[in-house]
Amino acid sequence: MLLDRGLQIHGLATKNDVFHVESLQKANYTGVTWIWDPDLSKLGAAPGFPWARWIKEEVRGPSDAERPYLKQLVALQLADELDLNNPAVRDKAVAWFKEIRPHYPNALLYMNNYGGQVNDAALGDFIRRAKPDMLSFDVYPFKSDYTTHQPSEPAHGSPTAWYNELRRYRAHALPAGLPVAIYRQTFHAEQDYDKTIYRDPSPSEMNLNTFAALAFNVKYFIDFTYNTGASSLFTKPGGDSHPTARYEQLTRINHRARTLGRALVRLKPIDDLRRQDDAKESQPTDRSPISDDLHFKSGFTTSILFIRGRWGAGKANEVNPLPSDFLPDPQAPSDYSWWEQGKNDPYLVGWSRTNLGQANDGQPGDVILAWFEPLQNDATSPSPGKPQRYLMVVNGLTHHAAAAEECRQKITLDFLQKGAGGSKFPGLLQLDADKGAVRSASLTNIGPDKLRLNLTLNGGDAVLLKIGDEGRFVGFSR
Repeated sequence: MLLDRGLQIHGLATKNDVFHVESLQKANYTGVTWIWDPDLSKLGAAPGFPWARWIKEEVRGPSDAERPYLKQLVALQLADELDLNNPAVRDKAVAWFKEIRPHYPNALLYMNNYGGQVNDAALGDFIRRAKPDMLSFDVYPFKSDYTTHQPSEPAHGSPTAWYNELRRYRAHALPAGLPVAIYRQTFHAEQDYDKTIYRDPSPSEMNLNTFAALAFNVKYFIDFTYNTGASSLFTKPGGDSHPTARYEQLTRINHRARTLGRALVRLKPIDDLRRQDDAKESQPTDRSPISDDLHFKSGFTTSILFIRGRWGAGKANEVNPLPSDFLPDPQAPSDYSWWEQGKNDPYLVGWSRTNLGQANDGQPGDVILAWFEPLQNDATSPSPGKPQRYLMVVNGLTHHAAAAEECRQKITLDFLQKGAGGSKFPGLLQLDADKGAVRSASLTNIGPDKLRLNLTLNGGDAVLLKIGDEGRFVGFSR
């Protein structure tokens, strides 16, 4: 479905609030997800615009009103945030998936849980027995202080709790061959019962909520919420009739994400490296085990690199924490997570980053590097069977009160002109996410054996690169 339809970006809508499918399309959404009962008449003449919905456990098949629109049904989410740690609840969900699948053979069937709700054992058991088509979670990292109502940054300068769940769901999804979905934060709310205030995210935070997720291999987004009174995208009197500046910002983000998605739905993360004595059965035959002195266990994340930012006024020596299952690199533990030259690609040899503004007191923020390769079963992949490497670079610096441009970082990547085994560096291709075009990246010679790529990215923004291979880029003619 994702190869046919592309990256999915849905707005979560209710039928009782004002809804215009034209406003959804204009903002570059690919579909609408209805909270419980849909109003499909608002999607135009059958089969209408692509749609999905939350579905209750007692529902066992499509209604008469849904049948004309089933060709555009993308996904069904069973309830929301059910307690899968409870064996009885989990058994009931497993039974529902087995019973409902024949009635909706072309829809993605999945469940959603809040971050940290389901333990690993319960989630793994659910995946094995229910065989969902997708995994999904929600974490909303952008908040205000409950006492002062003043906007606050994520703890320690980085949305680590969100990264933790991105890493965890990615780890569960990859061996099962499943895509991951997340709910993006597009709402504000004050919750007295747990003393939590969710605020409207800033432009840089909206960027990060999308592009960092893509780096963690997310293929499906649902915005919580689209047209309710809590939406960040519209003002009163409610519905989607009066867009805010965030609606315009999200329109561009969605466009860029869908462009990147043309390639990313055809890519998968490269394998995480493992110690040979911990994972002999799963050790890739074309890779050496990682250095023994790193004391890795199988499952630690090595296919994504965090260049660690600094945080807090006057705290230049305090580094952003790493997400769970990322290890500090032994050679520079306060600077970046594990990285070993020549393992994720043959050519990258170094990097730097500089905060170009005053956000975060001028101190550098995180940078995320994530390596991908083409899906083996994608017939459109150039040079099938030949090793290929794609690299996504994300500027992780954000601020609640600064424009995305004020969170710019200059990021440099240095590549060897001759890689492992003496292979000649074949250049870089760069995907222009605004124009949907692939071009050769501009590289600077910085010595007899090195080339440098200079990138300037707004807060939370990203770029997708490919180590050049015959001028072709998966999902694009070049």
